[in-house]
Amino acid sequence: MRALLPPLLACSAMASWPALAQIDEPDIHADCQKVAGYAELGHSAYQNGDYTKAAGIFRDQAAWSEFCGFSERATATAYNNVALALMRAGQLLKARAYLLLAPDDDKSRHNMALLEQRLAQQPPATGPAGVYWQYAGRGVWSEVTVVPRGDLWQIDYAGYYMPGMGLYYGPNMGEFADVLPIQNGKALYHQDDEDDESACDVTLTFSDDAVDLNSQGDCGFGHNVQAAGHFIRVE
Repeated sequence: MRALLPPLLACSAMASWPALAQIDEPDIHADCQKVAGYAELGHSAYQNGDYTKAAGIFRDQAAWSEFCGFSERATATAYNNVALALMRAGQLLKARAYLLLAPDDDKSRHNMALLEQRLAQQPPATGPAGVYWQYAGRGVWSEVTVVPRGDLWQIDYAGYYMPGMGLYYGPNMGEFADVLPIQNGKALYHQDDEDDESACDVTLTFSDDAVDLNSQGDCGFGHNVQAAGHFIRVE
């Protein structure tokens, strides 16, 4: 289980350190000039009916808009582009997640109203099974996946933190997986690893459309990665 990463992040994992170390201001400036091209490519895929491809390209537009310091309006436009492509692809809850990144933008309000009409026609979620997202920035989402295993539940957490140059070097990461009971809407993940001196408790509290995580201790994740906060249902 993994949240989708922008293509450049996937590529950076295979790049050598010397190549990455050569990134400088001219490289960054050149990459920031490509954002308009992402918008054009995304619109082309959208017009051709390839909505999944369009959503991926628009995600890159959003990620680089954030990194390059574009205006809030421009970045919100990119979020809305992703959301519209996801709506066309039938991934309504993921579209909602993107609209909630800029909820006060006029475009977001308009598209959210349209989206809510479609969501009202969907059966409500029952039980904790599903996929939940929390935005880590630069087009990357931390993710919790919950799958039934008899009377118990397989819970997988993949957390990310995007440092300043994360689009080049990739995110910091942390994860856990366990089969746990969920009682009264709550699950408790316990880690006690004497070998690497990482011990923590993560409480997961489920509601109809979200799960809230609270951590105590050190789970040994990457720098600034924490299993904490509000995750919204996307599947």
